[in-house]
Amino acid sequence: METLGREIMYSVFRMQKALCRLAREDAARVGITEVQLMILYTLWKRENIRLNDLAEKLNLSNSNVSSTVDRLVSAGLVARETSKEDRRAVILSLTDKGRQTIKEAFNHESILLQRLRKIEQTIDAEEILQLLSLQQKMKNILLGEE
Repeated sequence: METLGREIMYSVFRMQKALCRLAREDAARVGITEVQLMILYTLWKRENIRLNDLAEKLNLSNSNVSSTVDRLVSAGLVARETSKEDRRAVILSLTDKGRQTIKEAFNHESILLQRLRKIEQTIDAEEILQLLSLQQKMKNILLGEE
């Protein structure tokens, strides 16, 4: 593998590891796992999503998301109902308790949000937008979608 390609790969891995560690800390503070936090956050941003669409959005397997959602439903954080349009589809949404949990996870104590704010304050917005654009281009190339 070319040196630059390897550096891109390691850089992305290190960034992902850092983000996951901070998300894990915020999740643990409210008594859930980082995957559960990702699911709650996604449902908070996009209510009434189908289980398979949620799995795709999070880049996780349907079985992994399904078993995690089962635990969230048991904990009273997520509601699961059958779609009116397609009886085979399961629609997920946050309960009031789920909304409260996500708000607590990302309140003023959130280390992840504090660090993301610091990035926004330290790095010029134009540079951040450039980075996001480059990441999108690289992802498209990696997935053969260019």
